[in-house]
Amino acid sequence: MVGQACFWFSQGCTPGCDQCSGNGDRYPNFDHCPDQAKSLKPSDILSKDYWTGDKQWKEGSSYDIYKFNPWRAPGKAPIFDPCGMAGGRWTETFNAAAFNTTTFAKMGDLGSDVLKARPTGTVWTKGGVAATRWTMTANHGGGYLFRLCPANEPLTEECFQKTPLKFASEKSVLRFADPSKDKVIDAITVQHGGGIGWRLVPKPKTTFENCDYNATKEGHHCKWKCPGCGAPTYAADESCPDICAKHWPGTQDDRPIVQPYPDQTGAPITEFATEDSIVVPSDITAGDYVLGWRWDCEHSSQIWHSCSDITIVDAPSSFDLAKDTLV
Repeated sequence: MVGQACFWFSQGCTPGCDQCSGNGDRYPNFDHCPDQAKSLKPSDILSKDYWTGDKQWKEGSSYDIYKFNPWRAPGKAPIFDPCGMAGGRWTETFNAAAFNTTTFAKMGDLGSDVLKARPTGTVWTKGGVAATRWTMTANHGGGYLFRLCPANEPLTEECFQKTPLKFASEKSVLRFADPSKDKVIDAITVQHGGGIGWRLVPKPKTTFENCDYNATKEGHHCKWKCPGCGAPTYAADESCPDICAKHWPGTQDDRPIVQPYPDQTGAPITEFATEDSIVVPSDITAGDYVLGWRWDCEHSSQIWHSCSDITIVDAPSSFDLAKDTLV
């Protein structure tokens, strides 16, 4: 992938843990710090109204297999870096933990350290409305939020958490390569419980992803087809993918999966970008900023990140907010 923009993330992240484990295995009910008391309050926990997986199962039960994943307490899981870690951990393993070394970065590098500022020419106006776009290559459910950190301050999670950005509209625009296919959809933003202000991914999950099981025996190898899954590394041997229902009755075979919210996209996730309108704070100091995007997944223990450079300027005295909105 040119630029490897989709390979800056953190994995093995459970809300309330001190740190991510780097383990991306997708075992059901996988707590990444089982011996640690979780630093969570009831108000941190996402309401079941905003689950992006099957809502049939009793919350906290063994069938609620995603209970330890980041989206269940948005923004409360640890990360490696707010601009992502190259490859999501330190060494290559199965489940997306990979990064091709370039002159700019190598596996395990932190985005805030190695991704230097690149002026984009993007200028936002204080008190105005700005447009953002993002896209994904694999749908892990969950939701996302945009944040700001001044460019002259250390790019830490604490810095980004100080300035979360509000969505200006309860609509999102799906942008396709063919503009005639663009469509406006109703967005879902968390209004109560943990994660207020975060927005759900636009396309719900209608099937369960493969679960991982150590299904290989001594002298045998996982037959899953993926880069690195074969000789000489056999990267999937410790987490060989299999169908959830074969090992976890009730996840898929006992009853039909209930779609958590309507699919308004009408297209695979790789065919469109999601555009949102964002309120630029009116009380912020004009200057250069880093815009951070954080996506907390529900169907995996991963958190995906992106950072970009913008400039925020003072509004002219005659600025009309109503004229600076998306159609």
